[in-house]
Amino acid sequence: MSIINRLKTLFKGDIEKEETDINNDVLNTSDDVEVTSSQIEKEPVTEAEPVVEAEEATVEESADSVEDSASDDINPEEDKVETIKEEIHEKVEADKEEIHEKVETIKEEIHEKVEAEKDVKEADEDSNKDKERDTMTLLTDTELLNDSNRDPDFTAEFIDAGIETVKHCFQCGTCSGSCPSGRRTPYKVRQIVRKCLLGLKDEVITDDALWMCTTCYTCQERCLRSVKIVEIIKKARNIAAHAGYMAKPHKMTGVFVMNTGHAVPINDNVKALRAKIGLPELPPTTHTYPEALEEVQKLCKITAFDELIGYDEATGGLKE
Repeated sequence: MSIINRLKTLFKGDIEKEETDINNDVLNTSDDVEVTSSQIEKEPVTEAEPVVEAEEATVEESADSVEDSASDDINPEEDKVETIKEEIHEKVEADKEEIHEKVETIKEEIHEKVEAEKDVKEADEDSNKDKERDTMTLLTDTELLNDSNRDPDFTAEFIDAGIETVKHCFQCGTCSGSCPSGRRTPYKVRQIVRKCLLGLKDEVITDDALWMCTTCYTCQERCLRSVKIVEIIKKARNIAAHAGYMAKPHKMTGVFVMNTGHAVPINDNVKALRAKIGLPELPPTTHTYPEALEEVQKLCKITAFDELIGYDEATGGLKE
């Protein structure tokens, strides 16, 4: 064998020996590790577990004892609280019932009082209506209609004025049912016509409702017997005015006639409306011919119209 091979063998043998020694050391070390780990695993299992269980049992026992003692201390207090709550609840319920009964009693008293006042009010209204109704009827409870109440000449004045249709009225009520003024005022045209026919002059000329007619002619247009109702009202007003009974608004209309020649003087709205429908803004009256106003005033003086309405020429109004 050559020197080189020997050297290789020597080196190789040493290396194998070293490897063998290392493997032996590793095995010995692993055995020690296994023994130690086994001891570690055995020791806690055999010694620690009973201690932990005992401690847990002790804690549980102490907690139970605390709960028992606490429950023993709290239960009596809870019973007292519950008892007080029940007493308060019963008292509140009793107070509620008592208050409810009082409220119901008060409500009934108020309702009875209101009903009583309502009955009194309705009775007063009924009595007032009866009184008003009596003034609008031809007869009252205390008087009878006879010849002493009638004035035949009063009825004759209508006939002489060409209003003989006053005798044709058979009191159907169409005129009163159609009257716009009668819906809002005491004006009852049917009754006035009847009184004119019967000759009840004083009742007709002293009635303020006589001046509430607007002369719209609705009643006359709808009359089944073609009675000249508006003409009858105008004639009755004429008689009343000469007797000294005339409504102030109608006197003021007369003042307008004296001052302007018109019962309703023209205004800007009327002028605009006349122009819109193709008419001159001013009608061919005293508005267009102011000099004609003197003639109107002269005629009013000749007919004593100014005295009839109480016209004051100095102030251009009514006399005091």
